[in-house]
Amino acid sequence: MFGDMTTIEVIKLFAPLIVIQLGLAIYCIVDIIRNGARNMNKIMWVSIVLFINMLGPILYLLFGKKRWQDDKN
Repeated sequence: MFGDMTTIEVIKLFAPLIVIQLGLAIYCIVDIIRNGARNMNKIMWVSIVLFINMLGPILYLLFGKKRWQDDKN
């Protein structure tokens, strides 16, 4: 599939996904550190965000992010 493409061309092809994934991970980690998480501790959520690429930040945004200021830890 990528046999006739150079390494630079493959990197250019995947660059938007890499930027989105890094931006999403950084946003989620900063949010976890500042605001905490809703249903697990901070260390668990940071681990999920870092080690489960692309799916980890999405899981955090769906299930772990505090929605309101009065959410309990």
